[in-house]
Amino acid sequence: MKKSRLFAPFLMLLAGAIASIMMYRSDYTTGQMLPRLILVLLIFYLAGCFVQKKILKFVEQIEEEEKRAGEVIAKEAQDGEGTESEGEGTKEAEDVPLES
Repeated sequence: MKKSRLFAPFLMLLAGAIASIMMYRSDYTTGQMLPRLILVLLIFYLAGCFVQKKILKFVEQIEEEEKRAGEVIAKEAQDGEGTESEGEGTKEAEDVPLES
């Protein structure tokens, strides 16, 4: 889960690098570049935090569903063990080949 915490800063830095390169190539002065860069960094950090929260919530939902599915499978396995000991005659009948 530690890697998921790096999503927002990575997005912010990537957007900042792209914006800096574009502004440098467009011959912006340092006075023009700095406020715009700070605004870009802030906007993309907030967007990254929003997306990061949504992704973490989605991952948690998937983990909960997998846990529930595992509990259902374990419960079915326990129920299956109880029926096998009671119905051993049916298991032997399954092994007998059917005549056509």
